[in-house]
Amino acid sequence: MQHLLSIQALRALAAIMVVFHHAQNDAGRTAADIGAPFERFFALPWAAGVDLFFVVSGFVMVFSSQKMFAAPGGATQFMSRRIARIVPLYWLATAIFLVAVLRGAAVGKQLFPSLGEIVSSFAFLPWPRGIDGAPRPIHSLGWTLEYEMFFYLVFACFLWLPRARAVAGVAAFLGALVLAHVAFEPQNIALAYWSDPIVLEFALGMGIALAHRNGLRLPGIAALALALPALAVLASDPMHSAAEGFDALDPNGFLRLFSWGAPMAAIFAAIVLRNQSAKATPAMRFAAAVGDASYALYLFHPLAIIVLRKLWLAGHFERFGFWPLVIVATLASIALALAIYRWIEKPLTSLAQGWLVRRPGGDSATAAARP
Repeated sequence: MQHLLSIQALRALAAIMVVFHHAQNDAGRTAADIGAPFERFFALPWAAGVDLFFVVSGFVMVFSSQKMFAAPGGATQFMSRRIARIVPLYWLATAIFLVAVLRGAAVGKQLFPSLGEIVSSFAFLPWPRGIDGAPRPIHSLGWTLEYEMFFYLVFACFLWLPRARAVAGVAAFLGALVLAHVAFEPQNIALAYWSDPIVLEFALGMGIALAHRNGLRLPGIAALALALPALAVLASDPMHSAAEGFDALDPNGFLRLFSWGAPMAAIFAAIVLRNQSAKATPAMRFAAAVGDASYALYLFHPLAIIVLRKLWLAGHFERFGFWPLVIVATLASIALALAIYRWIEKPLTSLAQGWLVRRPGGDSATAAARP
């Protein structure tokens, strides 16, 4: 149980890093608009929380699908569960942001999205948006879900094999895609997107899961030797994220894989491959609860940030600076996510599972390890 709590706590960390990153950017943009001072804090590249998410996802898919490997109907069962888990809340978030975009376009603040943009956003397909041609959906944070759903499809295609062979097959397929990306530089948006080196972060997570299942455990000194250099790489900021603009899109590619993905995988391995204490502290349980709600936290935190910013300005609290706003917006995002998880996400997921999942069971892990 403690092992599962640590995974959920890492998911919470990943989501909070992303929220903190976006809250800082929003505060910086707002301060610049009114001529107020604000300097962002980049002790770590907070956007690398996404890369930690991808590593965790690769790990959990192997860890929680034990009974589906080489099992009749395993691939169908796997995809049914993934669709029930991912699609309802994402479609809800996308619909909310679509309404906001249409309202903004109606008053001339932005472009109307094309039909292709709208359909592809709900279908998890990369599509160039009208404003700058970047492959981002209506709800821009959904770009990570387009990688996730692609990974799930690839993973499902290899579930007919035993676990070790399936993991090797998925990793080899992703590696071949990346090699093809380098060799042929595909011009098709979707092919170029899904063959980006960032997909190898899923393979890193799968490899750690396989090592864990095979009984590998790290002594304390080995875990530190793995984690400390990884933290040093992150802190050195090879991606120069501290200098990026408020609205900049973080690039993918090999630089991101080696600067963020590999260090995050090393830190993740240093934690989950350690022998876990049997006692769960209250702090760990709360972190795990935030981890349960991390999907809602990732998808809906922009709403909390926007609302808090408007209230901050309406109340003329800018005289206190913008760092208090960053902290309040981060905490409000967590509170909103916990509420959404309990009152919206869980009922929606249960309803979708009732429609899509024909037989109970199938996952070897408890609900605490849901990706």
